[in-house]
Amino acid sequence: MQQRLKYLFLIMVLFFCSKPCLGEEYSPSTLTIEVRNGTANGAAVTGDEISVAVYHHAELLKTLDSKVRVDGKVVFEDVPADDHVVAVARVKHQDMMFSSKAIGLSSGRSKHNGFVQVFDVSNDQSKLSITTHHFIIKIQGGALQITEYMQIKNSYDKAISSKDSAINGAVLEQILPLGFKNLQYLTYFEKNAIVVTDEGFYDTMGVPPGEFHAGFSYTLDIDSKIMDISKKFSLPTSSFMVFAELGQVQLQGLGSPSNRATGSNGVPINYYRMYEISPGQEIKFQLAGFNVDTTSRTEWIISAAVFGGVLVLVLFKLYTKRDVTTDS
Repeated sequence: MQQRLKYLFLIMVLFFCSKPCLGEEYSPSTLTIEVRNGTANGAAVTGDEISVAVYHHAELLKTLDSKVRVDGKVVFEDVPADDHVVAVARVKHQDMMFSSKAIGLSSGRSKHNGFVQVFDVSNDQSKLSITTHHFIIKIQGGALQITEYMQIKNSYDKAISSKDSAINGAVLEQILPLGFKNLQYLTYFEKNAIVVTDEGFYDTMGVPPGEFHAGFSYTLDIDSKIMDISKKFSLPTSSFMVFAELGQVQLQGLGSPSNRATGSNGVPINYYRMYEISPGQEIKFQLAGFNVDTTSRTEWIISAAVFGGVLVLVLFKLYTKRDVTTDS
């Protein structure tokens, strides 16, 4: 019994001391972060706030905060290093956050270097556009599964933020078909920067210079034999392509397919391509030929009507009986 208690005590000590014991294995190192402004003749980065998060696998070990020096650098001492430790630096420049890539902090080195590129911030959203936009439709589990992929382009050498951040901070707006459900963000978008509305969603995160691949998906209930689909655009779009994998269901309103193919499951895929779409433009089409079973819905309506009629009759008889009893 005494031996068992000893083992139990040892397990408890190892459990509660596992983090400090692991912490003692880290090697102290020096981490230097250089901050550069990628905007031509951009504002100085001196005094910009910088925060460095140090992770062991997915666990946050330490957070370091400082400000950028006159030479554009920040030096952090006693940063834990190990073969599975990484650091991510974030710099706030003109009220916008810019991040570094993950910086490996291996135990075999005492000095490590990282880099963060920042940009001056502009509210000129006319510099934003979409080069390609793919709209993919499939029938899945009794619903339409729609996935949208786009390539966002910021042709400016400044980061683009909201024109009116005091109201909603909308930088990128996506207007979705009426009745969308199960919205999922696949690439680029960060959930904590998204605001969902009845019409779709908008992103409050600024767009740095360059091109970025973004994607999201959602579903639409199939509730009729013919469904109207509309897609409204908030940014100029160079190329818009609809991929329809619908089996026997027909897509109408976009003309003849630009091309046809067959998916791995043997279902035909039709392609429809459009060019040079302006902000505010809306593309509408129909999907016809869904096999929607309305029998059960009709039976439910009839049953509800009959039940309602019976209920009214029963209540009428009860109240009539009550009135008769009262009169006697």
